[in-house]
Amino acid sequence: MKTLLQVLLLLIAGVLLAGCTALVVGGAPAGGHDTTSRSGAETSRDATITSSITSRYVHDSVVDALAIRVTTSQGVVTLQGSVSSQAAAARAVELARSTPNVRRVVSKLTVTP
Repeated sequence: MKTLLQVLLLLIAGVLLAGCTALVVGGAPAGGHDTTSRSGAETSRDATITSSITSRYVHDSVVDALAIRVTTSQGVVTLQGSVSSQAAAARAVELARSTPNVRRVVSKLTVTP
């Protein structure tokens, strides 16, 4: 059962951790993109996209929000994690693609029944 606390933690984590991959992986930019030329507005837009997608996952009956890591760089969304079915993977991609300001979705989801 999804609780309000889980929803809040996911949204906070999505906003705070958006783009932090560079800190973890030896200074490499998140998603392989050059983040040095990103404007503050673009960084904010990417964080908003990530939070919106995570929120959609939390409220969806097919997608397990805790199983999917969402990152956004320059409007390109990357989904990583393990889902229970091909239908869940397709739904996750569909929800991400239909989010405003998303330019492209890269799915690195694996199906593990």
